[in-house]
Amino acid sequence: MADELLNLESKPVAKQLIAGWRRQWSDGGEISGGLPRYLISKLGAKQIGEMGPEVSKLCYPFQVPGTHDTYRPRVAYKDGLPVQPMTRRNRFYDAGNGLIIFLGQEPWFRIDVYAEAFFKAVEELGIPKIVAVEGYNGAAPPEMERSVSCIYSRADMKENLDKYGLRYSNYGSQSRNGPTIAMALVTLAHYEHPEYEMLRMGAMAPMYPFLTSNSDPVGINLDHRSFYDIMRRLKSMFDLDIDLSELLSLGEAESQELVETLEKIAETNPTAKDLIARAKADFAFVPFETSVNMDPALNLALEDILRNAPDQPDE
Repeated sequence: MADELLNLESKPVAKQLIAGWRRQWSDGGEISGGLPRYLISKLGAKQIGEMGPEVSKLCYPFQVPGTHDTYRPRVAYKDGLPVQPMTRRNRFYDAGNGLIIFLGQEPWFRIDVYAEAFFKAVEELGIPKIVAVEGYNGAAPPEMERSVSCIYSRADMKENLDKYGLRYSNYGSQSRNGPTIAMALVTLAHYEHPEYEMLRMGAMAPMYPFLTSNSDPVGINLDHRSFYDIMRRLKSMFDLDIDLSELLSLGEAESQELVETLEKIAETNPTAKDLIARAKADFAFVPFETSVNMDPALNLALEDILRNAPDQPDE
């Protein structure tokens, strides 16, 4: 049944996996679907495999009444002839330098089957570290660093995670809450695959509970600042060779546009003005500053200079 669950065309050297899902519940700011897609394009990643037909058959409905073609599998024809089978897109990409990217579609059924295929790929590719990215919406001040929360699969991961400006989630500890797809996989990794280190990062994308004059939500639908604040942590965590300047530039432009929109709304709407002010006052995040790792030899040279520097006269 292995080839029915997973089809890998090649098995490159792999060190880390960054995973995300399109068409899923926890995709605020299109972080889960958009960030892996951005990385695939930015890094020229090549597809190396995908989950097999058994996953497509068991884990998804054909359609949901009233949603037209939102949940139907993709098809394509050329001159009337089918040119691709009706499969869901759960694909693995090689981005080089040990980085594997997974872009999937959240399953509706049989998380056990989906997880078996996912962790089988992890096993066959020999990936020790997995990061799943997701997003959620909230009244986050757009001009500020995004709040990034996390859950993780092994207790021994926490000491290292403490370095990266992450909030540790207590989701579900006080009331009944169902897991996102990434949370479900982290939970399964904890109980069934303790040999792997799996982390779920979730960023809050700005979205406010009122509408513009055009009845559009007031927020950032594709939040590149969230992409940036997640990726600068992962760049440091995994020593990734990725230029993040484009993400920062896009994020700052989107954020400034939302700042201006909120200011205009606040000028004529006292209730909205109060909500915006309270959201900024109540906003909490753990800041992250990238540390610089100096060459040990340079470190010793600097220590020697300081040790031998002449004493300064008293003023």
